[in-house]
Amino acid sequence: MKIGAVLMFAMLGGQAGLAWANDEDAAALAHYPSAAQVQSDLLATAGDAEPDDIAGRQAGRLMMLHSALAHTASSSGNVSQASGPARELLDAYSRAYRSIDEKMQAYPDWRKKCGYLDNLFDTCRRQRFAREKNYFKVSPQAARETAQLYFPPSYQDRFVDLTGVGGSRQRFADYQSERHEAGRAGRGREFRKKLPIVLGGFSLIPLGIGIVLFALARKTGNSLARYEFHNTSAGGVVEFASFEASQAHERKRLLQRLLGNAGYLALAIGVLGLGLAAGVLIANSQ
Repeated sequence: MKIGAVLMFAMLGGQAGLAWANDEDAAALAHYPSAAQVQSDLLATAGDAEPDDIAGRQAGRLMMLHSALAHTASSSGNVSQASGPARELLDAYSRAYRSIDEKMQAYPDWRKKCGYLDNLFDTCRRQRFAREKNYFKVSPQAARETAQLYFPPSYQDRFVDLTGVGGSRQRFADYQSERHEAGRAGRGREFRKKLPIVLGGFSLIPLGIGIVLFALARKTGNSLARYEFHNTSAGGVVEFASFEASQAHERKRLLQRLLGNAGYLALAIGVLGLGLAAGVLIANSQ
């Protein structure tokens, strides 16, 4: 009984694999060009392009058509599950692409390393071939041109979408957007985790500065008090040897006040930073 059930599900799964993505895609099979037509069309519009460029365009367009058809000829994009006519066309695209690729690799200088002058004057055959192939394989502009050349207007947008990564430009764009949002959220979480440590670490700097400023203010105040203790008359007046000495004493007192006020400010900033760090830490733990 169990074996019969397994066989039944396997048969149903195989039939589902042979199904087209939708009726519109099934009808579009009639519009897919043959491999020979693809090569002929690009050769006819090549103008004075180099053979390497033409070969790259042919290879790229064959790959684009193969990818779009593979993603609609079966529910999983598996070529082996496609219907007979679709599989024959897919095989023809693959054979034509391999023929072009093998022909290009047969050139004696194909594997030669492209130097600076080759890149400067665009004389590297392998790079020119790859550039044209990639453009005609994946670019939206090439997809639109291919759609307009072979498919009815009602199917052109669908074909352009099929030429994206995974068989859909829109789904891939959505996937990339989701990854971006997830990455941004993850970076936000990591930042919030590190923020208490960062705030706490930076708060130690103004705290240290405040302590140093208070120490300097205290030292300056002690120096002033010592001078006034030893130079105060019986009438309670601080005596100085000269006018300049009295001015220097006042500047030293002003410096003491400045050091003290700056110390208070630095300590306040440090304490505020530690408070923020504690607040963020508590918020993260909830």
